[in-house]
Amino acid sequence: MTMKAVFVGIDRHRSPDVPELGGAKRDATALWALFADSVPGLASRLLVDEQATLSEVRDAVVGTLNGAGADDIVVLSFAGHGSPDGNLVLYDTEPSDLAGTALSMTVLAEAFRTTKAKVVLCILDCCFSGHAPARVLETAAKPRSAFALTGIFGEGRILLAACAPTEAAWEQPGTGHGLLTYATIEAMSGSADAPVSFPAVADEIIRLARVEATRIGVTQTPAFLGTVQGGLVFPALVRGANYAAAFPPVPVHRIAGSFSELAGAGLPQEIVDQWTATFPDGLNALQIKAVNEFGVLAGNSLLVVAPTSSGKTLIGELAAIRAVTAGKKAVFLLPYRALVNEKFEDFSARFSPAGLRVVRCSGDASDGIGPVLSGRYDLGFFTYEMFLNLALSSPRLLNQLGLVVLDEGQFITDPTRGITVELIFALLLRARQRGVDPQIVVLSAVIGNLNGFDRWLDLPLLTSRDRPVPLIEGVLDRRGDFQFVDVDGTTKTETLIPPGRIVQRRDKPSSQDVIVPLAKQLVAEGEKIIVFRNTRGPAQGCARYLAKELGLGPATDVLAVLPTQDLTAASQDLRVCLEGGTAFHNTNLLRAEREAVERGYRAQAGQIHVLAATTTLAAGINSPASTVVLAENEFVGEDGRPFTIAEYKNMAGRAGRLGFNETGKAIILAETPIERAQLFQKYVLGRPEDVTSSFKQRDLATWILRLLSQVRGVRGEEIPGLLANTFGGYSASLANPHWIRQTEGDIAALVDRLLRAALAERDGDLVRLTLLGRACGSSSLAFESSLRLIELMRQLDISHTDPVSVLGIVQVLAEMDAIYTPVMKRGRAESLRASQVGQRYGADMAHFLQRYCDGDFQYLARCKRAAILFDWIGGVPADEIERRYTTTPFQGTVSYGDITRVAEGARFHLRSGHQILSALFPAQPDFLLALDELLRRLEFGLPADALGLMGLPIALSRGQYLALHAAGARTIDAVRSLDPDMLERCVGKEAAKAIGETARETAWVA
Repeated sequence: MTMKAVFVGIDRHRSPDVPELGGAKRDATALWALFADSVPGLASRLLVDEQATLSEVRDAVVGTLNGAGADDIVVLSFAGHGSPDGNLVLYDTEPSDLAGTALSMTVLAEAFRTTKAKVVLCILDCCFSGHAPARVLETAAKPRSAFALTGIFGEGRILLAACAPTEAAWEQPGTGHGLLTYATIEAMSGSADAPVSFPAVADEIIRLARVEATRIGVTQTPAFLGTVQGGLVFPALVRGANYAAAFPPVPVHRIAGSFSELAGAGLPQEIVDQWTATFPDGLNALQIKAVNEFGVLAGNSLLVVAPTSSGKTLIGELAAIRAVTAGKKAVFLLPYRALVNEKFEDFSARFSPAGLRVVRCSGDASDGIGPVLSGRYDLGFFTYEMFLNLALSSPRLLNQLGLVVLDEGQFITDPTRGITVELIFALLLRARQRGVDPQIVVLSAVIGNLNGFDRWLDLPLLTSRDRPVPLIEGVLDRRGDFQFVDVDGTTKTETLIPPGRIVQRRDKPSSQDVIVPLAKQLVAEGEKIIVFRNTRGPAQGCARYLAKELGLGPATDVLAVLPTQDLTAASQDLRVCLEGGTAFHNTNLLRAEREAVERGYRAQAGQIHVLAATTTLAAGINSPASTVVLAENEFVGEDGRPFTIAEYKNMAGRAGRLGFNETGKAIILAETPIERAQLFQKYVLGRPEDVTSSFKQRDLATWILRLLSQVRGVRGEEIPGLLANTFGGYSASLANPHWIRQTEGDIAALVDRLLRAALAERDGDLVRLTLLGRACGSSSLAFESSLRLIELMRQLDISHTDPVSVLGIVQVLAEMDAIYTPVMKRGRAESLRASQVGQRYGADMAHFLQRYCDGDFQYLARCKRAAILFDWIGGVPADEIERRYTTTPFQGTVSYGDITRVAEGARFHLRSGHQILSALFPAQPDFLLALDELLRRLEFGLPADALGLMGLPIALSRGQYLALHAAGARTIDAVRSLDPDMLERCVGKEAAKAIGETARETAWVA
């Protein structure tokens, strides 16, 4: 008697329309290794991924069955996608031609019928439901014959199918196996002395699979069909040499600090070589400790709290490459789109040549949402909000992950973003309860008392206050005296600016008096400086006067790459500054201008010597300086509060970055020696604020709605427990053991309100969100804002409503009211904004904007935002919008940064509103599609008939698209037809050349 076997497992497919799996290849490899280790003389084939083509699998399966003798036993195992009509989906299967490219059950049935084999065991770990969210190929659903498997089972023919015909076959988080394969391995790996027999073992396989399915919150019922006279006996499966080679153990590697040692830990040599070249000194003490003592390369989770420039990011990078090498997916979660874009571009340039697939999801049109949802990526970069939204709407995302790196973990304390960070953590902690337990690495700047934050996360804590590049921190007063903490930790005071150099330069004393001589002195010593200002105007003014005073040469490299169309008032300012070797960085700059400034400043031999920036630059964008100067220590405008110590430390941390400077210096400016001493005590010697939750009792409704969106259903009395499992609830319960009981009444009232608003429903003793409630809960909107949007939209006749009107309606949301809008509050000059709204949206919009309003100025601010957005998507030039909505140069001034802040806020919240409106108006697909178009128009500031230009082979700026639009080229064909000189006038010489070259090399898709 001979045993023959074919094991097939497919995670990746040639067609991009087939979602990837995470455990099918592992299923087939494990079964092959276990059978090969356990069955003497086994004749087997293992076909995985690109090996598992239709021809190879058909030849292997049919050939094995046809070649089997009367005493032979044949084992066939398939792990992968099944299609709705009963086909097995192979590596080269095309969804548009299942009949011709998938393996039909009919072919299998015929081979089973004609084989002479004594016994055939067929294990199918796949599903056939076109509507299932797991292992399934999404095709047009059609009825599946109840007899599709006829001929595969019978006497001597055993079929072990993963699930019932209408169920999905799920993958098990943690083990990386399908539930059926996991159960089969467990049940057949009994005592090595006791053989395993069918059908007796089948009951145990089915029981184990059903128990695991219940544990992860799904229903899966495996089927056992067929009989064998006298039974079918196998030796117990054992893990031997083949299994060890296929799945080598991952020890906690200890390293001395050389990157070359990481190749021995299984990391790709090409990437190790790249790290070696980038960091010639090897890993630092913090990174070595993360590997040796905390096992970050062995998959252990970790919370790292360390200063800026301490090397935290590389710890996450090491863990990510290790996860991807092990066949898992890794994601980085970041607070800002600019950070996502920077990291995406950096990792793409470094790791794509090594074969890693890098995607980003930041809310832009260029997002890789499709590859993320289909699993066709290795490394992903997300903003916090995008990750939470996708994880809630597609649970499969979490199931696929091997690693989550959350950067800037201190954002859990942020008043506006903290709720999102906390809900991400709550989601990950809840996922652990159903076996979804990816490695978690949280990276945080130095923070104060953790208040149990690490215990709540159940993560080991690695802390450090050491910086590889020493940092001198101090305060400079107007007399030139500098009080500072030196690199040896001692406090000193010395004269930094000689007497007589600090002179009053304007009609009254100002920071300019100190900044000018300080910058002259530092630049003369070869330093690069960042001057942090608390608003956009002073940042621009600072760069201007320094360009005039310092006498530096022009930054010609940066000037040469600046855009030339759709410029703003700040664009001209920037050019003046660059001519004098300085620049500024704030939201008044076009994106291309900001990126040019960042690259120019970052370059070692760059010609930008001084950069004046608002605090957004301190959020982690890689712009290292020798010295940073903080001219103010408080926010103004809507914030109106002093900098926190943590915010100061983050700005100070921009100085002296590893690989750029030997020692950094952070200088706070003070007026008098007394103020110098006060600021020194508060900021330089101060301890960063303690970790606290952003949860406030007034936000209870929003928190409960968001938490309910993370569960399928919960008993009413268990809802307080959901809140208790957040960090806010955890902290409140520690402080007050009766807190949950005291909150129960508020929660019960809220549940009643959810039920009345049709956002929730009762299902027996369970409370679950409706489709509309789930859309509200997974959105970025507060509970009250969601209700506002629903109430106002229900008043419209959607079939006769211009989707653009939604831009006006979203202005009533509390989140949009919170966006700073420059409004002159003296006189009645701003009253024309109401008539501007009426001209653009119609008279009814003015009435909508008065709803939920706190007063005239809030109403006028809403009108101003709505009118600005209408012009923005209408393609009105940016400088014209600035002029049109600026009331005076002193009050109510609208700059490009105001325009983009309003557009980005509207786009962000409209994306959430889109989810809600999809649930509210499911029978209005045209309206919903028009909202998709509106989101793109908001992102790019383009008229609807210019969106066709987005299909051009290179990305252009808004000004370039508008120039093409104005020239009558509103489609790709029209661009093809443009006179070359006209094309160059519209987009510039370099872009015109790139368009022409790409057109010759590839076929454009209109």
